[in-house]
Amino acid sequence: MLFSRRTFVFTILLSLFFARLDAARPLPESVYDEAKGRSIYIFSDQLNNSLSEGEARFAATHYVGCQKMTRASIDRIRKYNENFIHMHYKLGVTVDSMATYWMVLKGEWVHDNYQEGTNWSTVRQHDDWPLKNSAGEMVVHGSPEYRRVVMDLANPEFREWWVNSCIQEMTDNDCDGVFADTYTVPAIWGNTNYPQMFNNDVNTTLSQWIPKLNDYGAYVYSRLDSAGFYFYPNIDNLQTGWADPATHYWTGDSIHAAMLESWGNWQNSTDAQKAMSQVAVIQHNGKFMHAECYFGEGRGPNHDLNDAQSRMWLAGTYLFCNQGRMYLSMYGSTDKGLGMGAKDLWFPVYEIDLGPFKSTWSNLSQVLWGNVFRRDYEKGFVVLNPSSNQRGVDLEGTYWLAEDSGTTQEYWADENGNENVSLAFSL
Repeated sequence: MLFSRRTFVFTILLSLFFARLDAARPLPESVYDEAKGRSIYIFSDQLNNSLSEGEARFAATHYVGCQKMTRASIDRIRKYNENFIHMHYKLGVTVDSMATYWMVLKGEWVHDNYQEGTNWSTVRQHDDWPLKNSAGEMVVHGSPEYRRVVMDLANPEFREWWVNSCIQEMTDNDCDGVFADTYTVPAIWGNTNYPQMFNNDVNTTLSQWIPKLNDYGAYVYSRLDSAGFYFYPNIDNLQTGWADPATHYWTGDSIHAAMLESWGNWQNSTDAQKAMSQVAVIQHNGKFMHAECYFGEGRGPNHDLNDAQSRMWLAGTYLFCNQGRMYLSMYGSTDKGLGMGAKDLWFPVYEIDLGPFKSTWSNLSQVLWGNVFRRDYEKGFVVLNPSSNQRGVDLEGTYWLAEDSGTTQEYWADENGNENVSLAFSL
């Protein structure tokens, strides 16, 4: 039997121990969920804070955890799973200065960003905390409608406030750690009033910003680790080859876990292979990865894929890269998107049962199979063609091909906590 597939597309063809801090709930290893017969572990982003009991039960029994929920909502979910992970949301190296900015404080949503107790209400009282550009102006990231103030990461008072306020916010909302967003150089690159630092000269960024980021990350990690909380920054999809390798998180230093936002949405196969290799390294260093993916028109290296094919591609990258410390989430548009009104999403590929992977790998050369890459599972395998050309592969047998048919109408649990999705299989 010969197999041929387009550029860099995964094909899926048809087995827990824990790492924990003293206080935080354990992050479960993701080898194989034998009880549920699933090879993929889902970590949701934000969920609807008005979940029904059925939806809360579904989240508790189908997801590893989520982020930015109210105390009442997370307590409702934990009635069904006391080990459900909850991450607080806080900007990592910036502070939002908009008048209306939603965040959870003291277990409730707050939107008035100027009221006492919000992050901006504190920061705006300290003129020396924000980073200054060459004209002595406060560095701002974003447009006038989307203003995030970049902070001076070397300022000891700011660093102490950030950690202390974060610990209090997490404690008030029974969180296990903090998702520190907008943390990387690519997240703010090219969109500030300090182009000398964040646009014009990579050498300036490498010599003057990234060392401060690394020192700041080490400080935050040490403080949160001592307090029993996870440091879980957003490190994006690791495709910025000049900046990412210079950071502490490139090998997993000074983090407990991290989100890989826009995972799978790489520009080309070279970037993809680099990112996948590094994610394996980070996991082997004992850290957890959360691949947050987006599907839709124009995303990823294969722009001609439809939504269903994109979901299979993204899940394939997860199955290929999971070394036992990796989670997945995927989002599209409208009802398949994320946000404060988000549904309990559940896509067909989340049901895939390949059993546990047969072995881990630390270098892609270890999974080279002829002119493609192959990852073996107990009940099947995943194949990756890294070339820009189609390649034929003799599978030396007959196998079922797992596919998302794209015909499901509702990719989420209903208010009773029931879902009705399934994979299609063909020879």
